Amino acid sequence: MLGEGEVFAGYRIERLLGQGGMGSVYLAGHPRLPRSMALKLLNPELFSDDEIKTRFEREADLVAQLDHPNIVAVFDRGVEDEQLWISMQYVDGIDASTIDRRKLPPTRAAQIIAETAKALDFAHGSGVLHRDVKPANIMLARATAGQERVFLTDFGIARLRDDAGHLTLTGTFTATLAYAAPEQLTGAAMDGRVDQYALACTLHWLLTGVAPFDAPSPPAVIQGHLQAPPPRVTARRPDLPAALDEVLIRALSKRPADRFGSCTEFAEAVHRALHMSAPHAMPVASPARPTSTAPPMSVHQAAQPGPYSSSPSHSSPQPYPSPQASPSAHSNPVAQPYPSSPSYPSAHQNPVVQPYPSSPSYQSPQPYPSSASHPSPLPYQGSQPHLGYPTPTSQPGSFAPNPPPYGHRPASNSSSTSTVLVIGGILVLILVIIGVALLV
Repeated sequence: MLGEGEVFAGYRIERLLGQGGMGSVYLAGHPRLPRSMALKLLNPELFSDDEIKTRFEREADLVAQLDHPNIVAVFDRGVEDEQLWISMQYVDGIDASTIDRRKLPPTRAAQIIAETAKALDFAHGSGVLHRDVKPANIMLARATAGQERVFLTDFGIARLRDDAGHLTLTGTFTATLAYAAPEQLTGAAMDGRVDQYALACTLHWLLTGVAPFDAPSPPAVIQGHLQAPPPRVTARRPDLPAALDEVLIRALSKRPADRFGSCTEFAEAVHRALHMSAPHAMPVASPARPTSTAPPMSVHQAAQPGPYSSSPSHSSPQPYPSPQASPSAHSNPVAQPYPSSPSYPSAHQNPVVQPYPSSPSYQSPQPYPSSASHPSPLPYQGSQPHLGYPTPTSQPGSFAPNPPPYGHRPASNSSSTSTVLVIGGILVLILVIIGVALLV
């Protein structure tokens, strides 16, 4: 084990980041650049194991070809004092296996899966299968500018797709059993859907804290992967939408052909299940409430006398019905606003006037009384009904019909007598003037 400040292959060791059965990872300073690196060292006792050496070197060679923002980058590799090493991008954060599942929102778990899916699909497009996807191999960088970054790491047992159907040279199984797909356990041909299966197991762990086929013994775990139906995540998390069960059941299908076409397609289905199945996930704007606190009035209620009855001191009741919903003035003339049409004046101008029916054959109710000197005028024959004008003799609230056109208004007896007297006086005055002129 290397100590703080010790130099190895030109890198100055700062501290130990992690340690496993095959090697150790240190935080180290770059030999020439002001940058911290992750330095991965293979244990010295494994240097003589050709298979492990090949796998270690293969990881560096494969990942060096995968330039993706969600994959931990590899910068260099080499041998120092019969010890293999790889220098990689340092991710300042934690791995997903250390997350407190009880404090992990489902949406954040889905986001971690979505970012990892992008990395896996990119690797699959380059012909590389990870074959060991699990929470411990997903790094979560500390949030910068309010956004967390997700990295896929540890391609230690990754293989090219062309030779993915083979186990290790010694016939041992090196993947993590709890996340291994059925085809990986049986040695069948594999493609990118083997990583999708492991990614679905990872999501199940992030949501529930246990792998989908958790069992006390390895044979029971293997039997679960090969024979048991996928468990429903809602059995452990009733608060999750039932649609998520169907998504995970498909991704955990025994036959690869029954799974999603890609890891990203699986992640998108998870996102839709979480956001479209929950009623609170998609808020719907409620209709605007009326400003008036009074309940809307029905047609029959408006026709009944009440506090908003029609009188000169009261306008039509509030709130007004819409013009389309309002009854016609003929069927319910009391306390109803008139339609906005040139046929009728506004109710506010004459709130108690009753409009006449707009019928072509309709006659004025009563013509003006006839007199000795003038016949009764004809009623108004316009194309639209007119409202009458009040007369001094009308009863309160009643109105006389419209006056006839100019020139047809009857004259009273008093006005006729006055006219005769004026004309007679003028004639007398003319005669007097003529007589005076003759005398002169």
